[in-house]
Amino acid sequence: MKRNNPTKRRFGIFYGWRMVTLGGFLTSLNKTAVSKGFPVFIIPVGETFGVGQATISFVFALASSAGGPTGPVAGWLIDRHGPKAAVILGATMTGVGFLVLGQTPNIWTFALVYVGLVTVGTNVGFSYAMSALVNNWFYRRKALAMSSFQAIDSSLPAVLVPVLALSISVWGWQFTSTAIGLVLLLVVPPLSFWIKNTPESMGLSMDGDSGADGPDTAIIQRVSKSRRSPPVEYSVSRAVRSARYWVLLTASSLRLAAKGGVVVLIIPILVSKGTDAQGATYVYGFLLLVTLPLYLVIGWLGDRFSKNLILAGAVTSGAASYALIASPLHGLGVIMGFAALFGIAEACAPTNWAVLGEQFGRKSFGQLRGFVQLAQFPGALAAPVFAGWWADHHAGSYSLPLWIFTIVMGVSALTFAIAHKLQPIAVADGPDVRVEQRQA
Repeated sequence: MKRNNPTKRRFGIFYGWRMVTLGGFLTSLNKTAVSKGFPVFIIPVGETFGVGQATISFVFALASSAGGPTGPVAGWLIDRHGPKAAVILGATMTGVGFLVLGQTPNIWTFALVYVGLVTVGTNVGFSYAMSALVNNWFYRRKALAMSSFQAIDSSLPAVLVPVLALSISVWGWQFTSTAIGLVLLLVVPPLSFWIKNTPESMGLSMDGDSGADGPDTAIIQRVSKSRRSPPVEYSVSRAVRSARYWVLLTASSLRLAAKGGVVVLIIPILVSKGTDAQGATYVYGFLLLVTLPLYLVIGWLGDRFSKNLILAGAVTSGAASYALIASPLHGLGVIMGFAALFGIAEACAPTNWAVLGEQFGRKSFGQLRGFVQLAQFPGALAAPVFAGWWADHHAGSYSLPLWIFTIVMGVSALTFAIAHKLQPIAVADGPDVRVEQRQA
């Protein structure tokens, strides 16, 4: 018997898109200050505490890669208690962290607060929780939903990161940090109570599909109509026995490590290519703007073609951007070319997590993503520290580290292409649907 879902669409909109919009807005506030905003803190924080590029790079590299050690635990928390609880906890930790940050007396206290409160809170409440939330609500449109979420959560940073830099230059990073903490505490936890963890909690189905005799039947019907893999629910133990998971983990962790080597130091790297710190901030803002429509384009493509091939192409663009900025060429054209190419690589991130959810389901998504983050931790920590150390000892040049990151990005692209050869195939087995691996 066909089940009616009176709340499935209000004003013609599936409720899952409301979760995408709400989650994207909340994450955009955090992202303005943390994952997109932290580069503008690097130079002023280093000047305040009198430390070189290697030291400040280590602090922010440790922060940006701290999702590795905390990943499996955060994933377990989300899988067990749902995204909403994680968002409230993480936002509170991050907000308190920014309030305390402005009072730190030295670089190591700064590092302790930034990593222990700001970064862990961000990973628990935003990075992991929000991707799990979107993964819970969508299957067939997973890449587009995650990309739309990323476009929304990157829209405010594209506008506000230059404002953040201006605030730091006028009032100082300590005042700016305190203001960020207040905004996060006053806005995010109250709005988080509107989050619905799953469509089933509202009597709905993934993608807004109408149920027919239960979810398994709906899954099988979708497979027969679209010939696409059903949303099987892998346990952690089953996933780690799958070659597909390890290939995807390798490709993803290499991409994240190479990305971390550049993102942490993107402002100093741009300065080394012939612009000043304020100009580098504007270029960074341009990069964020370029990425916004690319999220939607790559997400749309990812729901229609092989996600792994889309990822391979986007990561290749990232390798090309690194090669360009590593070259002896200088000037505005080189900088803008880098921003455009790197924007494509940045825009593939939602599709990376979409393919994980598509192939391994919702049950253990948080933990499986957490193990990917754990795998990238050593590289993401070492890459910017090495780049900062190299620049300190070679007149501010980042050329050699950037060439190394180019190679790592290239290997990641190749591994995503290999992952395309390991395609899941849906097999109906009584009332269940299981996925087997076949060679494409």
